[in-house]
Amino acid sequence: MRNSNDRVSTPAGSVPMADTVATTRRGFLAFAGLGAAGVMLASCGSSDDTTTSTASSAAGTSGTVVGGTATSGAANSGAAKVDLDTATFAAGLEVLAVQTYTAAAGAASMGALGTVPPAVGEYVGTALAHHQAALDKWNAVLKAGGKAAVTEPNAKLKPTVDAALAKVTNVGGAAALALMLEEIASATYQKAVPTLTDKAATELAGSLQIIDAQHVAILLFVAGQYPVPETFAKTEKAAS
Repeated sequence: MRNSNDRVSTPAGSVPMADTVATTRRGFLAFAGLGAAGVMLASCGSSDDTTTSTASSAAGTSGTVVGGTATSGAANSGAAKVDLDTATFAAGLEVLAVQTYTAAAGAASMGALGTVPPAVGEYVGTALAHHQAALDKWNAVLKAGGKAAVTEPNAKLKPTVDAALAKVTNVGGAAALALMLEEIASATYQKAVPTLTDKAATELAGSLQIIDAQHVAILLFVAGQYPVPETFAKTEKAAS
């Protein structure tokens, strides 16, 4: 297993998975041999139309992305100031994730990333829909608390992410950047959960941490690393 410090600097070139596995969903899952990875990847569609449908429906429904009861409650809760501050910060991270995934998808569609395996394209569409749905839910919390919706990305992280994005020239580089974002998001939600006071906001943050951790597992696998290297979730990479 590679050291975790090497993750973001994954060498340029094709994705290891793409060299050894059929790019159909069946081949992808058969190679993985992991039940958890199978469940996550099975949620991805098997065609461009399916990916578009997934992206459209995820933003308007409550399910594994954000957890139905928690999110509907969060939108109508009287969140305390600490919860609203966290919602504002989290929404900024989600805007950054949405913008980055959108930029990566655009670059791929123009051929700027070389050959993109269908499974990778499916992941990008699904992850983008997840982050858009998360942004919508946090903005619902803010509106319910009398705050304005967040439309701008996290100002501290954006320059770093933009600089890294400008250097991406292939699928491996895009995956490394996405991994960095997902690790930050997962750690940030993990750190935020014990600080929240509103039950619905706490459940929302917890449910999003799980999804971002699943994204991390997929991206580690794509990078040729073991998908679940840690015994316990950590907060060292949390944004502040």
